[in-house]
Amino acid sequence: MGMTSVNQAVIDALSEQIVTAYCDAAGPAEGAARSRLRDEIRHAIEEPVGSRTLAEDGPERVNAVLADWEAQEGRSFGLRLIEIDPGRTLVTMA
Repeated sequence: MGMTSVNQAVIDALSEQIVTAYCDAAGPAEGAARSRLRDEIRHAIEEPVGSRTLAEDGPERVNAVLADWEAQEGRSFGLRLIEIDPGRTLVTMA
């Protein structure tokens, strides 16, 4: 059984959705900080290239990025990504 790759457009869309959901819940981030968060999330989910791997490992990687970003920005919100569905380009946070 082969692994299906997740293309860059899906990674970009998921990254933007994660940042938007996070900023909607935790409060807006300024341009440079928001851009840095989006780049860090994109980098974290580019590694697991298969859709199954992304769905399984992606939330843990993104949650680590969010925790680091919160520490650097002096935020303490605790919102975490709980699910990535690359097939529908959908994220779920709680």
